[in-house]
Amino acid sequence: MFPRTWRALLRRRGRPVLWLLPVGLIAIWGLWFLQARVTVYERSAQARLELHREVYAIDAPVDGQVVATQVELHRSVHTGDVLVELGHDEQARQVAEAEASLQGLGPQLDAARAELAAEQLALVEQKGQGTAGVEEARARLTDAEAVARRAQKEAASFEQLFQRGVVSEMEWSRVRTEWERSQAAEQAARASLMRVRSEGSLQSSDRLTRLASLRGEIARLESEERVARATLERLRDELEGRIVRAPADGVLGETSSVRVGAQLKAGDPIATVVAGGPVRIVAQFTPEALGRIREGQRARMRLEGFSWTEFGMIEASVVAVASEARDGLVRVELSVDELPRGIPLEHGLPGTIEVAVGDSTPMRLVLRTMGQGLDGPARASAPAQARVQQPKGGS
Repeated sequence: MFPRTWRALLRRRGRPVLWLLPVGLIAIWGLWFLQARVTVYERSAQARLELHREVYAIDAPVDGQVVATQVELHRSVHTGDVLVELGHDEQARQVAEAEASLQGLGPQLDAARAELAAEQLALVEQKGQGTAGVEEARARLTDAEAVARRAQKEAASFEQLFQRGVVSEMEWSRVRTEWERSQAAEQAARASLMRVRSEGSLQSSDRLTRLASLRGEIARLESEERVARATLERLRDELEGRIVRAPADGVLGETSSVRVGAQLKAGDPIATVVAGGPVRIVAQFTPEALGRIREGQRARMRLEGFSWTEFGMIEASVVAVASEARDGLVRVELSVDELPRGIPLEHGLPGTIEVAVGDSTPMRLVLRTMGQGLDGPARASAPAQARVQQPKGGS
């Protein structure tokens, strides 16, 4: 029934229906041509994956005999792993002796410092005691001087009375004896004061001399300790220098024949460590890409030999753009944001990069292409016109 109906419509209104179909298609296409937004990609002339690697050469640091080795081709190593050990018995013995010497200096320093602190405290106490002793001796001298003055006055009074015959000679002799005794006591008190002062000064001088000696001893021990520490560090460095370690994470590349018992000389090659680094994409674009490709733009890479319909594309981002062209191409570096499964990280994999530089309507893209096509012949003819006009200008 439907075929008959369709044939009937074609017989009755065939022409309008046939005209309506292309008009609708043209309207839809025109609307898309004027309004649709499409992403504009800048395509590279060439691109490839680059695996940044660093190679570390490992040589024998000093002369010595190999006592242990773990050098194996293609062995994975980490920073600090021991690869080769050279004979170090003598260095180990020297390190042990230096450590024992340094440990012995510690208690000596502690004892000297403790004695210095005790002497300083004793000096302070002695100064206090000396001051008290001087004050006590001065008080005794003052008392003796007072007694002597009183005895002197009494003797002078009794002398006058004796000359007048008021007192007896015995009484006058007793008073004079007391006066002489008080003078002797005064002189003894003065001498005692001088002795106390002298003893205090002498003891203080002895204490200060002892303190100076202790400070010198401490300085000597501290100097010996510093020398012992420096010597110990040097010996440890020499001991560590006979142990060859991996300088970085990576894989052992070239290796030499290093066996236990072999005699190595300083500078003899042992192995190389190939350290892995970050993966990046290096692409080359035509100079027209300058100004359009900028840092941070999204990109995608199709690898040659890996169908993008099967493996997918590598998602990337622009990280650096060269400021000028070299050999007719502009270098652009991109970071790998997402690597599809099944694609190995191998250095040098070639491909093509497409960088999203913006979006535009199809009409603008067509006009831009036409403009570039018209500019092309104009640029090509400009040198010829210049060559034609040059003789004219010269005349």
